[in-house]
Amino acid sequence: MIPTSDYLTRPPIVGIGASAGGLEATTQVLRNLGPELPFAYVVLQHVSPTHKSLLPEILGRETRLTVRTMEHGGAPEAGVVYVVPPNSNAAIHEGRFVLVPAKPEVFPKPSINDFFISLAAEFEEAAIGLILSGTGSDGTAGLRAIMAAGGMTLVQDPATAKYDGMPRSAIEAGVADRVLKPEDVGSELGKLATVQKLIASSDEEHRIPDTLLELLQERKGVDFSGYKSGTLSRRMRRRMVATGNTTPDEYTALVTGTPEELDVLARDILISVTAFFRDITAFDTLRSHVEELCRKSVDARSEIRVWVAGCATGEEAYSVAMLFEEALSGEETPPPVQIFATDIDEDALAFARRGLYPAAALDALGPERLERFFRPYNNAFEVGKRLRDMVVFARHNLVSDPPFLRMDLITCRNVLIYFDGDLQNRVLKRFHFALKKQGLLFLGRSESVTHSESIFLPLDRKERLFRKKNGNPATQTATSPPVAMALQHRRQRDQEIEHLLDGVVTHLNATVALCDASGNIIHTAGDVERFFQFPRGRTQIHVAEVIVEPFQAELMSMLHQLNRRSQVYLGRSREFGEDVWRLSVRPIPGRDDAHILVLLEPALKARHSGTSHLQANNENSEDELTATREHLQSLIEELATANEEMQSLNEEAQASNEELQATNEELEAANEELQATNEELMSLNEELNVKSAELLALNEEYTHVYDAIEFPIMVFDDNLRLRRFNAAASRYFGLRSTALQQHVSRVRLPEELRSLEDCLEYAAKQAEPREKLIIHHTRQLQLVVTPGLGSGRHAELLVATLVDVTEIRETESELRQYRVQLDTLMENTIVHLATKDLSGKYQYANPAFIQAYGLGDTEIEGKNDFELFPESFAGACWTNDLEAMRTGKVIVAEHTLPGSPDKVFKTVHQVLRDENGHPNLIINESEDITEWKAAAQQLQISAKVFEHAGEAIVVTDRDTVITTINQAFTRITGYTEQEAIGRKIGDLVKSGKTPKSLYAKMWHALEQDSFWQGEITNRRKNGEIFPQWLTINRVDQGRDSDHFVAVFSDITELKQSQEKAEYLATHDALTGLPNRALFQDRLDLAIAQAQRQDSMAALIFIDLDNFKNINDTLGHDIGDELLIEVSTRLGHLVRDMDTVARLGGDEFTVILPDTDFNGAERAADRIIQAMREPVIIRGKSLFVSASIGVAFYPEDGESAQSLIKAADTAMYRAKENGRDRFELFKAELQAQMQKQADLEDALRTALGSNQLRLVFQPKFTADAECRIVGAEALLRWQHPELGNIPPAEFIPVAETSGLIRDIDRKVMQLAIQAVSGWRAQGLDPVPVAVNVSGRSFQDEHFPHTLIQRLDRYRVPPSMIQLEMTERTLVDQSVTALGNIENLRLAGIRLSVDDFGTGYSSLSYLKRLPLAELKIDKSFIDGVGGLDKNDEAIARAILAMASALNLHTVAEGVETEQQQQWLAENGCDYIQGYLCARPMEHDDYSNLLMTGKHP
Repeated sequence: MIPTSDYLTRPPIVGIGASAGGLEATTQVLRNLGPELPFAYVVLQHVSPTHKSLLPEILGRETRLTVRTMEHGGAPEAGVVYVVPPNSNAAIHEGRFVLVPAKPEVFPKPSINDFFISLAAEFEEAAIGLILSGTGSDGTAGLRAIMAAGGMTLVQDPATAKYDGMPRSAIEAGVADRVLKPEDVGSELGKLATVQKLIASSDEEHRIPDTLLELLQERKGVDFSGYKSGTLSRRMRRRMVATGNTTPDEYTALVTGTPEELDVLARDILISVTAFFRDITAFDTLRSHVEELCRKSVDARSEIRVWVAGCATGEEAYSVAMLFEEALSGEETPPPVQIFATDIDEDALAFARRGLYPAAALDALGPERLERFFRPYNNAFEVGKRLRDMVVFARHNLVSDPPFLRMDLITCRNVLIYFDGDLQNRVLKRFHFALKKQGLLFLGRSESVTHSESIFLPLDRKERLFRKKNGNPATQTATSPPVAMALQHRRQRDQEIEHLLDGVVTHLNATVALCDASGNIIHTAGDVERFFQFPRGRTQIHVAEVIVEPFQAELMSMLHQLNRRSQVYLGRSREFGEDVWRLSVRPIPGRDDAHILVLLEPALKARHSGTSHLQANNENSEDELTATREHLQSLIEELATANEEMQSLNEEAQASNEELQATNEELEAANEELQATNEELMSLNEELNVKSAELLALNEEYTHVYDAIEFPIMVFDDNLRLRRFNAAASRYFGLRSTALQQHVSRVRLPEELRSLEDCLEYAAKQAEPREKLIIHHTRQLQLVVTPGLGSGRHAELLVATLVDVTEIRETESELRQYRVQLDTLMENTIVHLATKDLSGKYQYANPAFIQAYGLGDTEIEGKNDFELFPESFAGACWTNDLEAMRTGKVIVAEHTLPGSPDKVFKTVHQVLRDENGHPNLIINESEDITEWKAAAQQLQISAKVFEHAGEAIVVTDRDTVITTINQAFTRITGYTEQEAIGRKIGDLVKSGKTPKSLYAKMWHALEQDSFWQGEITNRRKNGEIFPQWLTINRVDQGRDSDHFVAVFSDITELKQSQEKAEYLATHDALTGLPNRALFQDRLDLAIAQAQRQDSMAALIFIDLDNFKNINDTLGHDIGDELLIEVSTRLGHLVRDMDTVARLGGDEFTVILPDTDFNGAERAADRIIQAMREPVIIRGKSLFVSASIGVAFYPEDGESAQSLIKAADTAMYRAKENGRDRFELFKAELQAQMQKQADLEDALRTALGSNQLRLVFQPKFTADAECRIVGAEALLRWQHPELGNIPPAEFIPVAETSGLIRDIDRKVMQLAIQAVSGWRAQGLDPVPVAVNVSGRSFQDEHFPHTLIQRLDRYRVPPSMIQLEMTERTLVDQSVTALGNIENLRLAGIRLSVDDFGTGYSSLSYLKRLPLAELKIDKSFIDGVGGLDKNDEAIARAILAMASALNLHTVAEGVETEQQQQWLAENGCDYIQGYLCARPMEHDDYSNLLMTGKHP
């Protein structure tokens, strides 16, 4: 089924369509699909276009296949499920997915039909469509397209579908090859894939065998030999796939034993798949010509004859019938239309005759056509009677059966495409013969009349509409220039023969007629007008019909004899006119058919004497008798022939009689059907009689009802004539039966009803009720005229009713008065009132309610609380309303309305009940208690604050007598409430320590400002003096009613904390030594003092060696105790005037004012010696040393900062020189540090520019072949001013400054770009090794960044190898180990550089995923007989690597002896100047290209 080229180059696609309810079926299908199948899958499930779909995640959990969301432009891959995203339609075009936004008005989304149709167009017979559970009919049209293209269509068994609409639609439309359960789809696809693969991989052409065609013709009576071989081959392959056969011979053997398969194959070849108005634009073009044809037929009053050839299941025939019916719809007497719809598929014809189509097949029809031409039948639609009467379905073979004649239109769409060119020409000629003059031919989009353009004129070539040309199709052929020249020569030759013939017959005085074997005249010559009654020239008339009467009988006799025996026959001489003529008939044998020459030539007149005249007459009589006898014999023979023909006709008549008998039987069957129909009509008539009786009874009941109604009712027709009135109208207005059928103006009615006619006219015209109030005898009557509308909204009846509404009007008046009073009360009351119905919808709310609740212009009528207020407030109100209805009690509750600010309402919920006690109205009365609640809450808060405040609060009267205290007062002073209230506050807490002047200022401020705040000293109950911060406010409440509110707090701890903070601000919290701030002040002071005294000052900068190890191993608490001990020792080693400070961590400084070089050196030496002594911490002896730098003022710096920097620089020199020592600052140290700083700045610039580049040193195999296997990327720095800077200079600076990670990333980027470039050039690069620092391995983002760059440049991980030092491997942090494992999982190989020169450890070789060891050059220099120790070490490394399955690389190989020794001892690869020096990028590229050393 799948062409070899398609099957082997791209995966077939299985389209899976389902609606939103088909998720279960979809998961069942995917659960049984494995990645071994060669298909890609596209899931089109109807989903909401406005929500994110979780379908990919759901399906991904249910299948072993990869599930992705389809992307625009993506190519399908085998074993992948593509899910179409929401609000998008999908298609497949040129091997790529196409996504387009779905139109908002079109549903469902995504469209299954659109994708299936594109799948059929793209893959043809390789397309596979599957329809699963769902509602509607989406997918049916798509399956029809797949089936027409030769693909495979699968449909879920409706019995297993949750929603069977879509599967059942496809089955009813006849487009299902397989009906399966969801769990069986996987095995079916597996069978298809197996057979497809065998067919696609075989070398056979799969041409359909002649034996198979003969079997088809024998069983189906159809000769398929004229069909295109490709079509037959595809259909055979399709059935081979379906039946599991892989070769045509196997399939032929199958159909031989299973003839039913021939029926299926024939049905596949015929492809009885069509649709209503298929190619709508083509039918639009045909419509205008159909309308023109109909107009001509109406004018000529002639029948319209149409032939729909290859009608399949009838959709196209009915479509054409609809066009004619629409075109003739406006005609009063339309001409008859006869449409002959033919096909050779009996099943399709039976379907077409039934005329029952599923709803999905009618999508192309609009609702107007559907309603006009079809009627619903169960879940489908049936063709209407009018279309059925127009169309006659019959079996007809276009190739072998005679065509229908006198056709106005022939449509044959998508049939000729399956015929070969020869058969197409034959069929087109039959169509030409069948069409009337100017008849129309309508073909399919893929068909044309290219080989028959001489007999058809194109009207619309795009839509394949043609008109018949006049003439004989056998002779009308296009002539090319060579053919035209040949014809010209032939005509010239014919003219010459014509002249020759005329000359001969003139010379002989003869007349000749050349006839064919049947006696039809072909050509004449001579005196034709004398003997033949037609003009000279060519004709198709029989010679016996046109020869003059004297020779006619004789000629017929001679022709009859010639038919029996071919020889020359001579007639007798006879007089004709003044001459004697003799007739002869001569056969002229030809190459193809025999010809006859009829010759009339003159005979000599006999000169008779008187004595011989009688004898001559006798001879003439004998000749006439002989001729008569011969003529009689010929007549007898003709009679015998006619008798035989009559016998043949009799047999035909008998056959016709049998057919008539069969027709009679059919008519009898039709008669029986008519009898059954008649019986049904009789039954319907009985039912109609019953219904009539029921209607009569119902009419009587309605009459009684009319009469029972107390108010008058009058019924008028649309002409305002009275049709009916009830008893009340008769009583009120004195109406009698004589008033019926009278116009309203002639009916006697009271004067008050003179406006009735106007109301009736208004209601009739406007088709709407009319009301009016009428006063009749002091009574108020409500006149209502109601129109009874028909189907066209035309008033057919007018019903006039008059209802006495006097009491109602009076009651309404009273109610209006009460309502006005109530509205006035409701509008002006300050109470918030509202009423609701029992469903909670507001009926009324007074202005106070609307204003209080902030509803403003909001329309509240008909809305409930949830539509007007927040849910919390609405829920609380509605809950209490329900409680009031349930209990019948008045419910009082408080509700909080959220807002800015929140409002609190006290609401009374009650229910108003009717006279039966049933609730009918909810009443809410509320008042705003927000301010009251806030005030109460504020009082509670104030009381809480007063009682539980952290500060003491005391309230006194104007005389300072205590009236109230809080708990804090008791806690601070010690006096309880009983002890304090009633006493003056001064008597309790006054300490006598506060100056009197302060009290004076306090009282003055209270008198002037009513406020004072400050610090005073008071006494507790136990006599303790304490400082307090006091705030006093005077509360003026009128004359002699002032109060004082004093708030105070105990600030004893605050004062202590302030002192401690001041100390900590200048001293180290751990050691108590001066901190950096105090150190800076002391150093500035020492410099100023030395400057004034013109003396020296020294600064000693101390850093403890290896202090970090103690912290890391013993803990920070031990480290802290060590720092305390060191600070104590330092304090004992200096003078009192000196300052020892701790700057942070393990850094200390000592300031030596007024000293000299010797004094400073001695102090530094004492410190070194003291630090070497062990420190006992918790019973353990700890050894720590110090690195010291010394700088002097003013020689090494004149400011504090320059002096600190100098001492720090000297300290770092001490560390570099071995630690446990001191160094004096020297100027060259500063220069060196400046150089490093400049180099660091330049390196930062180089990282952002193109100064850094890579060179590549190749790696080769150690054997004699010396084959390149890799390269090491080495970083080089070409500075624009400093030139080439060696890595030995800038790498330490990078490590010190932290730039080493940036360098690692730069090198990695350059290496990956280089490999990507080589691959793009078509080279075959080898892996490149890159050195990576230990800090990068500590970076948790390093593996992700590296892998991301590899993916970006599409470089395989195997092309990059990372080299690390042994120091990196020793660092076994979680981050480093995790990074190493992630790199291994990504496929990146790791190598140990300079193995043996660092922290060599066998444990990491065992644990870590290493691939290679690089032996350092220092061990390689001595191999080859130069140094036994080097050879022993190298041999040990090689043996160990071999045992651990690690590759080895020897670095720095420079001699052939070294290479030979390494090869003999099992080294894998070598690297060094012997093979190749580091190479620039272009040189290394040439090496990869040529494979030769430069």
